[in-house]
Amino acid sequence: MRGNKLFVFIFLFAAFAVNSYGQEDWWKDKKYKSEDARIKYELCKKTFKEIAAGFTSSSVSLISKYFNGEVFLDVLGSEKGTYNSNQAEFIISDFMDYFKVVSFKYINSYHKNSYAFVLGKYYYNIGSGKRELKASISLKYRNESWYVDQINLN
Repeated sequence: MRGNKLFVFIFLFAAFAVNSYGQEDWWKDKKYKSEDARIKYELCKKTFKEIAAGFTSSSVSLISKYFNGEVFLDVLGSEKGTYNSNQAEFIISDFMDYFKVVSFKYINSYHKNSYAFVLGKYYYNIGSGKRELKASISLKYRNESWYVDQINLN
């Protein structure tokens, strides 16, 4: 019995380690010209990871803390436009309440100077099964912080 528990633990640890590594494939580290640039893009990556955690856990506060002023949203084509931070938070919260997340993951990213974006998938259950939406999120760099510029969920 003890051997079975150890096997299960090792299996779960290995599965988690593989999954954790796979989740990082979306971010391509570059050779940066300076330490300041490396720190800037590590902050960008951290921002994207926290936004993904917000979608994964349906916690709009993890996403909205990166709203600064106006945010462009395109949520299923029905909520499309530029919104202030409070309106954007309400729209994303309403979306996540209806489309209950199963998982959220990034697939690809791009970052340069003061702009970065990611492409990903938002998986949800509704009706008889699991479905997916394409997700794209862009950030802008201002005042030594990264802020959400756009969120598209279609």
